[in-house]
Amino acid sequence: MRHDTGPNGKALSLRDEQKRLTRRRLIEGALAAFEQKGYAATTIDDIVAEANASRATFYLHFKSKADVVLVMTETLGRRWRELYLELTSGGRLSREALYEWLDGIVENYQTNRASLEAIDHAVAIEPAVAEVDLATRQETIAVMAESIERWYGGDREDARVRAALLLVQMDRFFDLWIIRGVPFDRERAVGALTDLWLSVLGSSAKGRARSRR
Repeated sequence: MRHDTGPNGKALSLRDEQKRLTRRRLIEGALAAFEQKGYAATTIDDIVAEANASRATFYLHFKSKADVVLVMTETLGRRWRELYLELTSGGRLSREALYEWLDGIVENYQTNRASLEAIDHAVAIEPAVAEVDLATRQETIAVMAESIERWYGGDREDARVRAALLLVQMDRFFDLWIIRGVPFDRERAVGALTDLWLSVLGSSAKGRARSRR
Protein backbone atom coordinates (compact mmCIF):
# COMPACT_ATOMS: atom_id res chain seq x y z
CA MET A 1 0.00 0.00 0.00
CA ARG A 2 1.43 3.37 -1.06
CA HIS A 3 1.29 6.31 1.32
CA ASP A 4 1.65 10.00 0.51
CA THR A 5 4.88 11.77 1.30
CA GLY A 6 5.59 14.83 3.41
CA PRO A 7 7.63 17.94 2.47
CA ASN A 8 10.90 16.05 3.07
CA GLY A 9 9.94 13.36 0.56
CA LYS A 10 9.61 10.64 3.20
CA ALA A 11 6.46 8.53 3.45
CA LEU A 12 3.98 9.77 6.01
CA SER A 13 3.28 7.59 9.02
CA LEU A 14 -0.26 6.23 9.33
CA ARG A 15 -0.92 8.75 12.11
CA ASP A 16 0.34 11.68 10.04
CA GLU A 17 -1.60 10.52 7.03
CA GLN A 18 -4.76 10.30 9.11
CA LYS A 19 -4.16 13.84 10.41
CA ARG A 20 -3.70 15.09 6.85
CA LEU A 21 -6.91 13.40 5.71
CA THR A 22 -8.85 14.81 8.67
CA ARG A 23 -7.50 18.29 7.96
CA ARG A 24 -8.48 17.92 4.31
CA ARG A 25 -11.98 16.79 5.32
CA LEU A 26 -12.39 19.84 7.55
CA ILE A 27 -11.31 22.16 4.75
CA GLU A 28 -13.77 20.52 2.36
CA GLY A 29 -16.48 20.79 5.00
CA ALA A 30 -15.69 24.47 5.43
CA LEU A 31 -15.91 25.04 1.67
CA ALA A 32 -19.29 23.32 1.54
CA ALA A 33 -20.57 25.45 4.43
CA PHE A 34 -19.19 28.66 2.94
CA GLU A 35 -20.92 27.92 -0.36
CA GLN A 36 -24.24 27.32 1.36
CA LYS A 37 -24.26 30.16 3.90
CA GLY A 38 -21.45 32.52 2.92
CA TYR A 39 -18.25 33.01 4.90
CA ALA A 40 -19.58 35.54 7.40
CA ALA A 41 -22.66 33.49 8.39
CA THR A 42 -20.85 30.15 8.66
CA THR A 43 -20.12 28.85 12.16
CA ILE A 44 -17.72 26.20 13.41
CA ASP A 45 -20.74 23.98 14.03
CA ASP A 46 -21.67 24.31 10.36
CA ILE A 47 -18.17 23.28 9.32
CA VAL A 48 -17.94 20.23 11.58
CA ALA A 49 -21.43 19.12 10.55
CA GLU A 50 -20.37 19.18 6.89
CA ALA A 51 -17.11 17.40 7.72
CA ASN A 52 -18.82 14.82 9.99
CA ALA A 53 -16.38 15.75 12.74
CA SER A 54 -16.49 17.21 16.25
CA ARG A 55 -15.65 20.70 17.48
CA ALA A 56 -12.77 19.18 19.43
CA THR A 57 -11.36 17.69 16.23
CA PHE A 58 -11.70 21.04 14.45
CA TYR A 59 -9.75 22.86 17.17
CA LEU A 60 -6.97 20.27 17.05
CA HIS A 61 -6.29 21.45 13.49
CA PHE A 62 -7.46 25.08 13.27
CA LYS A 63 -7.87 28.04 15.62
CA SER A 64 -10.86 29.51 13.80
CA LYS A 65 -12.66 29.56 10.46
CA ALA A 66 -10.28 32.37 9.43
CA ASP A 67 -7.43 29.94 10.04
CA VAL A 68 -9.03 27.55 7.53
CA VAL A 69 -9.16 30.30 4.92
CA LEU A 70 -5.55 31.23 5.65
CA VAL A 71 -4.55 27.69 4.72
CA MET A 72 -6.53 28.04 1.47
CA THR A 73 -4.89 31.42 0.77
CA GLU A 74 -1.38 30.11 1.34
CA THR A 75 -2.01 26.96 -0.70
CA LEU A 76 -3.41 28.89 -3.65
CA GLY A 77 -0.66 31.49 -3.27
CA ARG A 78 1.97 28.80 -3.82
CA ARG A 79 0.10 27.61 -6.92
CA TRP A 80 -0.16 31.13 -8.34
CA ARG A 81 3.57 31.68 -7.77
CA GLU A 82 4.33 28.50 -9.73
CA LEU A 83 2.10 29.65 -12.60
CA TYR A 84 3.57 33.15 -12.77
CA LEU A 85 7.13 31.87 -12.57
CA GLU A 86 6.25 29.53 -15.43
CA LEU A 87 4.95 32.50 -17.43
CA THR A 88 7.93 34.74 -16.79
CA SER A 89 10.83 32.27 -16.90
CA GLY A 90 11.51 32.62 -20.64
CA GLY A 91 11.70 35.39 -23.18
CA ARG A 92 9.03 37.64 -24.62
CA LEU A 93 5.66 35.97 -24.92
CA SER A 94 4.08 34.99 -28.21
CA ARG A 95 0.31 35.42 -28.55
CA GLU A 96 -0.09 31.63 -28.66
CA ALA A 97 1.94 31.09 -25.48
CA LEU A 98 0.13 33.87 -23.59
CA TYR A 99 -3.30 32.62 -24.72
CA GLU A 100 -2.45 29.11 -23.52
CA TRP A 101 -1.25 30.42 -20.16
CA LEU A 102 -4.30 32.61 -19.62
CA ASP A 103 -6.57 29.70 -20.57
CA GLY A 104 -4.79 27.67 -17.89
CA ILE A 105 -5.49 30.44 -15.37
CA VAL A 106 -9.18 30.20 -16.28
CA GLU A 107 -9.00 26.47 -15.53
CA ASN A 108 -7.41 27.17 -12.15
CA TYR A 109 -10.06 29.73 -11.26
CA GLN A 110 -12.80 27.25 -12.19
CA THR A 111 -11.18 24.44 -10.19
CA ASN A 112 -10.72 26.65 -7.12
CA ARG A 113 -13.88 28.76 -7.47
CA ALA A 114 -15.25 27.93 -4.00
CA SER A 115 -11.92 28.64 -2.28
CA LEU A 116 -11.47 31.93 -4.14
CA GLU A 117 -14.97 33.08 -3.23
CA ALA A 118 -14.38 32.21 0.45
CA ILE A 119 -11.05 34.07 0.43
CA ASP A 120 -12.65 37.12 -1.19
CA HIS A 121 -15.34 37.24 1.51
CA ALA A 122 -12.85 36.65 4.34
CA VAL A 123 -10.51 39.40 3.11
CA ALA A 124 -13.27 41.94 3.79
CA ILE A 125 -13.64 41.04 7.47
CA GLU A 126 -10.52 39.13 8.59
CA PRO A 127 -7.36 41.30 8.89
CA ALA A 128 -5.03 38.28 8.96
CA VAL A 129 -6.48 36.91 5.71
CA ALA A 130 -6.35 40.36 4.10
CA GLU A 131 -2.68 40.71 5.07
CA VAL A 132 -1.68 37.35 3.53
CA ASP A 133 -3.77 37.99 0.43
CA LEU A 134 -2.15 41.41 -0.09
CA ALA A 135 1.34 39.97 0.38
CA THR A 136 0.61 37.30 -2.24
CA ARG A 137 -0.63 39.92 -4.72
CA GLN A 138 2.41 42.13 -4.12
CA GLU A 139 4.75 39.20 -4.68
CA THR A 140 2.99 38.34 -7.94
CA ILE A 141 3.20 41.96 -9.11
CA ALA A 142 6.94 41.98 -8.34
CA VAL A 143 7.52 38.79 -10.37
CA MET A 144 5.57 40.19 -13.32
CA ALA A 145 7.23 43.61 -13.10
CA GLU A 146 10.73 42.14 -13.20
CA SER A 147 9.86 40.25 -16.37
CA ILE A 148 8.13 43.23 -18.03
CA GLU A 149 11.20 45.37 -17.38
CA ARG A 150 13.47 42.64 -18.77
CA TRP A 151 11.33 42.02 -21.86
CA TYR A 152 10.32 45.55 -22.85
CA GLY A 153 12.56 48.02 -21.06
CA GLY A 154 11.37 51.05 -19.13
CA ASP A 155 11.90 51.63 -15.44
CA ARG A 156 10.85 49.45 -12.52
CA GLU A 157 7.98 51.64 -11.35
CA ASP A 158 6.44 51.72 -14.82
CA ALA A 159 6.71 47.92 -14.96
CA ARG A 160 5.07 47.62 -11.52
CA VAL A 161 2.16 49.80 -12.60
CA ARG A 162 1.60 47.79 -15.77
CA ALA A 163 1.85 44.48 -13.92
CA ALA A 164 -0.65 45.63 -11.28
CA LEU A 165 -3.11 46.91 -13.91
CA LEU A 166 -3.00 43.63 -15.84
CA LEU A 167 -3.32 41.39 -12.79
CA VAL A 168 -6.07 43.35 -11.05
CA GLN A 169 -8.08 43.71 -14.25
CA MET A 170 -7.80 40.00 -14.94
CA ASP A 171 -8.74 39.10 -11.37
CA ARG A 172 -11.83 41.33 -11.35
CA PHE A 173 -12.96 40.04 -14.74
CA PHE A 174 -12.58 36.42 -13.58
CA ASP A 175 -14.46 37.29 -10.40
CA LEU A 176 -17.38 38.57 -12.50
CA TRP A 177 -17.22 35.66 -14.93
CA ILE A 178 -16.17 32.58 -12.95
CA ILE A 179 -16.95 33.40 -9.33
CA ARG A 180 -20.21 35.33 -9.79
CA GLY A 181 -21.32 33.41 -12.84
CA VAL A 182 -21.86 36.11 -15.49
CA PRO A 183 -21.62 34.06 -18.71
CA PHE A 184 -18.99 34.75 -21.36
CA ASP A 185 -17.75 32.68 -24.28
CA ARG A 186 -14.46 31.23 -23.03
CA GLU A 187 -12.56 31.36 -26.32
CA ARG A 188 -13.53 34.96 -27.00
CA ALA A 189 -12.92 36.04 -23.41
CA VAL A 190 -9.43 34.54 -23.28
CA GLY A 191 -8.67 35.90 -26.75
CA ALA A 192 -9.69 39.43 -25.80
CA LEU A 193 -7.70 39.21 -22.56
CA THR A 194 -4.66 37.97 -24.49
CA ASP A 195 -4.83 40.92 -26.90
CA LEU A 196 -5.24 43.32 -23.99
CA TRP A 197 -2.16 41.94 -22.23
CA LEU A 198 -0.08 42.10 -25.40
CA SER A 199 -1.19 45.68 -25.99
CA VAL A 200 -0.17 46.78 -22.51
CA LEU A 201 3.03 44.72 -22.44
CA GLY A 202 4.11 45.82 -25.90
CA SER A 203 3.76 49.56 -25.40
CA SER A 204 7.27 50.98 -25.63
CA ALA A 205 8.95 52.98 -22.89
CA LYS A 206 9.72 55.68 -25.45
CA GLY A 207 6.08 55.89 -26.47
CA ARG A 208 4.99 56.19 -22.85
CA ALA A 209 7.54 58.90 -22.24
CA ARG A 210 6.18 60.92 -25.18
CA SER A 211 2.61 60.49 -23.93
CA ARG A 212 3.53 62.13 -20.62
CA ARG A 213 4.77 65.31 -22.30
